Amino acid sequence: MNPLVTFKVLHNRIGVITLNHPKSLNALTFTMGYEFKNLILRLNHELTSPPTEVDAIVHETSPPFPNLSPDTVPLPENTKDINALILTGSGRAFSAGGSLPFLYSRTSTPPHINSSTMYNFYTNFLSLRSLPVPTISAINGPAIGAGACVTLATDYRITKPSTKIGFNFTRLGIHPGMGGSHYLPRLIGHGPASRVLLSGATYSGDEAKELGIVDDLIDVDTDEAFMSSAIDIASSFSSNSPVATRGVTRTLRMSMDEGLEASLRREADQQALNYAREDWKEGLDAVVEKRSPQFSPYFNK
Repeated sequence: MNPLVTFKVLHNRIGVITLNHPKSLNALTFTMGYEFKNLILRLNHELTSPPTEVDAIVHETSPPFPNLSPDTVPLPENTKDINALILTGSGRAFSAGGSLPFLYSRTSTPPHINSSTMYNFYTNFLSLRSLPVPTISAINGPAIGAGACVTLATDYRITKPSTKIGFNFTRLGIHPGMGGSHYLPRLIGHGPASRVLLSGATYSGDEAKELGIVDDLIDVDTDEAFMSSAIDIASSFSSNSPVATRGVTRTLRMSMDEGLEASLRREADQQALNYAREDWKEGLDAVVEKRSPQFSPYFNK
């Protein structure tokens, strides 16, 4: 069975994580999330061990690394040298968001279990935030829902002008998750974030750049040229002082991550409550039936 998440190291101190289930457009599942978090834990083990004196102080309250499965594919020998990391998707999409079977299964689970489930689902992927090196989302194709939210947890985002990026939660009858309601207003401002999240619209890469959702547009004809541009940007980070790069990365994330825990708990609770409502089923049915959802007024429910 092919891994759902892959990792490699390029020659110029750049790591590349790839969401690797192109058949589903890299839809996010619990299994993929477990693989993702396990990889992040292993990368952190390489990148912070042995720690410097400062890193030891920063990380001394962190939980210990879990025992890793002996059959886990070894990381490349030069993993410890990486000074920047690219996150991308295999095939023609970055990620279509949460997988439909996983989402449908939430309707048969009580809210108190769904809240815990969703919080764990988010944090598996948002563990990316714990890496000590700068991260870049190379959004190679559509990034929708939770897939779009994962990109917000990276330090820099690039895409193509025609790529579709959408935060379509309200069109599905559900609250945003995966840290989307936390990171988006901090990146683009309260008003623009309100427009994006309340409209549930999908934007082109051009529109996403204008809104500030992505930082750079790469107008090229091939996937290879797009990835080459991502590597060039990552190289401009990785070629600098590792000590300074890690310090700046940590400092820049401090204000962005303030209050994140409370936001994720709020998102998980709201999604858990929404799963028990008829709007959620109508939203999912509309996706499957390829039609617009028909939501009844709030007090008719």
